[in-house]
Amino acid sequence: MRPTVTAIIAAIEAIAVALAGLVIVAIPALLLWIITFGLAAEPGDVASDIAAVWLLAHCVPLTFALTPEDALGLGLTPEALSFTLSLAPLGLTLITALLAARSGWRFGKRGGLGVAGVLGGTAGFVAVVAAVVSLAGPRILWTGPLAIVVPALVYFIPSLLAFLVRAGHDDHPWWALVVRWKQRGLDALGAPGTAALPARLAEMLRLAASLFAVLFGLGALWFTVSIIAGYVTITTLTQSLQLDPLGALLLFLLHLVLLPTALIWSLSWLTGAGFSVGAGSSVSPFETLLGPMPALPLFGAIPEGWGGAGIIAPAMIVAAGVVMGALFIRRPVLRRGSLTVAVAVTLGAVVVVGLVLAGLVALATGSIGPDRLAVTGPAPWLVAGLAAAELGVGALLGVASGKLDVARLGSYFGIAGDSAEFSGPGKDADADADAFADADAFADADVFADADTAAVAETVELTEAAETAEGAPDPESEAAAEVPNDALLRAFQWDTSELTPEDPVDARKAWPWPRRDTE
Repeated sequence: MRPTVTAIIAAIEAIAVALAGLVIVAIPALLLWIITFGLAAEPGDVASDIAAVWLLAHCVPLTFALTPEDALGLGLTPEALSFTLSLAPLGLTLITALLAARSGWRFGKRGGLGVAGVLGGTAGFVAVVAAVVSLAGPRILWTGPLAIVVPALVYFIPSLLAFLVRAGHDDHPWWALVVRWKQRGLDALGAPGTAALPARLAEMLRLAASLFAVLFGLGALWFTVSIIAGYVTITTLTQSLQLDPLGALLLFLLHLVLLPTALIWSLSWLTGAGFSVGAGSSVSPFETLLGPMPALPLFGAIPEGWGGAGIIAPAMIVAAGVVMGALFIRRPVLRRGSLTVAVAVTLGAVVVVGLVLAGLVALATGSIGPDRLAVTGPAPWLVAGLAAAELGVGALLGVASGKLDVARLGSYFGIAGDSAEFSGPGKDADADADAFADADAFADADVFADADTAAVAETVELTEAAETAEGAPDPESEAAAEVPNDALLRAFQWDTSELTPEDPVDARKAWPWPRRDTE
């Protein structure tokens, strides 16, 4: 397929993606306009509000100016005020990002021609954004190219990343050419291990994706626990709003689009950094300090601080890192490489997780109202730094547990067990002398024991012989004198390689008792 045709098809798909997001916003807005307000508002104002909400979902902040009457109707102080709303409903953002990634993954299958699809899709999305920005008018805070570029990046970045991942996964010729060019450049600089660099980078990205998935899995688990624990408070806040069925449906949809934001906040809580709901507030595992907040039922799930026991929350992330490190060290690339390679791959994966997490946390931070509510959400770099440090410590411990030689490490620090006590070169002669001394002692004990037993047996046998046949020869004593002692042989075999003793041989089988002729 020609690049031009690919770009046109991608542009049409991107326009469809943008329109799908607008429809998702428009349906509840139109229901609210028709049922609740009875078509009282102007259609142009409704269209402007729909466009503004869609742009907010694509990281464009909005501005509001309230009259004293409007402020009083919202339960605020009856005075004119203006504020910025910048906390994005990431549920709508996620729809655009996922559809863009799907498009980029499909175009990545076509090799180098797929770049035309990525660029064409971005161009089509930009066309829709430009129309929506003109429709939103004074609702948006930004003016000029910034209001178009930022929403376009929401589509372009996931599409490009999916395209690159597919190209590397399928090992397209252009991708292999770029990799070889990078390897030659590193060889010219004298960098070691350039031949194994692609495999190690791929392993680093796999580990980063796994750590990221585990991190968000813990965040989702803790969010679920918080919802269950705060169910009573959430129900009370919902009932206090006294909503009709349409209002309850819209409230549910609002919470649904805020769900990714809540997951990121829960993850920030687990790292120990926490988040804020207004200036001067703090919600973390160690303490919870809150001021006046909007009556949003979702805020009823905010947990109380655990005090000193709050260290358990970041310890969970460390434990997750240990498990993932111990699992990944078994993979061939890390198992065959040195400890330095394993540590470098782990640190690289942790850095990738930290950078991606910082970007996501920044999307989940913004303003939700006037005055103190202008500061809401977690601190991006603090959360990313703590998460990377906790995952890094855990992953390095897991990697080290599967990579270090415990016996060699113990000998390095002078820690030796009972078996290592005789392993030194200066102790070989003493060990051999002790072994032969023990062997001689065992042999002497066996010889004396056999001599005593033989004397008793000879007395008994001579007595029996005297009773049966006086003067008959006794071959048993001669056999005992000629057959060597098994214990003595084993003593002289102490230092041989065959340490397993042979089965004892009954010497009496070779020297049967003489039969007495019966008449």
